[in-house]
Amino acid sequence: MPSVKRDKQQKEEQLHRLVVAPGSAIEVAIVGWYELHSVNPAHPRGWGYLASDGHYGFGATTTQKRFDGPGELAAEARALFWAIRKLVPLYRVTLLTDYQEIASLVDAWRNGDESAMPPGYDTAAGESGHERKLVLAARKIHEHADSVAVRLVDHYTETVLGLGANELAHLGWQWSAREITKSDAEARALALTSEVLNVDPVLVARDDQVDGAIEGNEDE
Repeated sequence: MPSVKRDKQQKEEQLHRLVVAPGSAIEVAIVGWYELHSVNPAHPRGWGYLASDGHYGFGATTTQKRFDGPGELAAEARALFWAIRKLVPLYRVTLLTDYQEIASLVDAWRNGDESAMPPGYDTAAGESGHERKLVLAARKIHEHADSVAVRLVDHYTETVLGLGANELAHLGWQWSAREITKSDAEARALALTSEVLNVDPVLVARDDQVDGAIEGNEDE
């Protein structure tokens, strides 16, 4: 049975030309995008990740609360969760982030402190009965600590992966805010990731991808 639900706006794909063997070392940049919307009251928190093996994902979750800084951190944590869920333990993953808080969480989880969470994060199971996403991430990273590393960068613009992940996070935000359609978001994501990674915009066939998540909203 699926363990988590997908975000209402979410897309994950892989570019065909960059597929590598299981167990390979890859890098993946994770970025969150948060800003208050002038019209949409749901305040989207966009997230995106882009990996050196051509995997990419983007989407958004929403909140009725008016965050400022913490909203962007929450968005980046969302990117962390979905990247980890997709790539670990299939590959040896180095996460790239410009958030010290995210890097510290990953290091704490790797070292066995699964209780480490962002300030105020509710670890109790939600009304749906599903465990919280960062609780699942902490457990997975600790279980596969030898397959996960983290590298703190000064800014996402330091790497092409970070630049791409940032654009993907913005697409997720725009899609959730209804500034662009789902088809627009998907087309733009394919175009920008293929350009950033300098490969043809050809995806791995959906039949070859594994995804145990189900559609719908989900607890944080």
